Amino acid sequence: MKSYFGSYYPTHSTEAMEATVLIFDKKLSIGYRNPDGSTSTENWVLKETRASYEFGRQQTRLRHSGGGELWIEGNDAANFVTGIQEEQEKAWYKKSSGREWIRNSLLLLGLAGLLVLLYLLIVPWLSEKLANKVPPATEQQLGDAVYDAMGLRAQEDSAATLILNDFFAAMDVPTPYKIRLSVVNDNIVNAFALPGGRIVVYKALLQQVNTYPELAALLAHEFTHVNNKHATKRIFRSLGSKVFLGLLFGRFGNVTAVMVDNADDLKSLHYSRSLEKEADTEGLQLLLQRKIDPKGFTDLFTHLQASSPGSVMPEFLASHPDIEKRKENIKTLSKDAGVQEDVRLKAIFEELKLKP
Repeated sequence: MKSYFGSYYPTHSTEAMEATVLIFDKKLSIGYRNPDGSTSTENWVLKETRASYEFGRQQTRLRHSGGGELWIEGNDAANFVTGIQEEQEKAWYKKSSGREWIRNSLLLLGLAGLLVLLYLLIVPWLSEKLANKVPPATEQQLGDAVYDAMGLRAQEDSAATLILNDFFAAMDVPTPYKIRLSVVNDNIVNAFALPGGRIVVYKALLQQVNTYPELAALLAHEFTHVNNKHATKRIFRSLGSKVFLGLLFGRFGNVTAVMVDNADDLKSLHYSRSLEKEADTEGLQLLLQRKIDPKGFTDLFTHLQASSPGSVMPEFLASHPDIEKRKENIKTLSKDAGVQEDVRLKAIFEELKLKP
């Protein structure tokens, strides 16, 4: 058995997909990742496969009688396939020893297993680590491109957006990012952060917020996702190998294209429990430093839970696990906190609530 990397075309009208190719003595196995992120495998009978070396492209071309085409760099795959096919046509007493095939198959199968492990586990992890090296200006370009691809600009409430940005500016939070908040007219009870400083808050969620400390808690939480690169890391990890090479070689144009293609999926990315706890903890610190009532966090969680009909949870909470534990953690960290009413924040919040 031998393994190769190549480009797979299921039909003439489809685009090429990166594939891992395993060639056995009787079949050829093709493993590839679909556009939606799922993995698939195709098997070709070797007798029904034609192999040729295209000198002009310096590549092996493999075609199956039932449709489909593979291109592999160099001529080794063509020689290997034709060699197997010629061997199979020989009389039984002229064929190579079966023990040698078994030994080679086990060895290369182990190598293929390691490659699959690298592809499925290590590459996403490395993508997340490389996200730490992306400068804020580049994150902003990525986030803006994804926001535009989501098509949310047409749904923006410009008046509420302006007031919400004034509210965050009044919180006076230092950051290397240019924070830009957008209020989107929709009945989704949710909020999310994008790389580079964009924070989206749906109008339905704003309507559920009762006090300015609750709004400050919401914005502090989402801000921490931006400021600590949580959004960038989570997106890069979720897209894995699709952005790995672009990050590795600094080809951010390719990374942007991949993120834009997956824009709709980025609205509902889930963070790990550790990242949610970090966003809560550091967001809480922002409130404590400004003497904003830390009950804004627990009150926000409590009445959002209560406002959900039956067992249906608002999306803002459904994507954030362990609400009760998070509330207890916030109460513990904010014990004996000093609170002082912020007249300016309260006034801006009241102006925001007056907007229809």
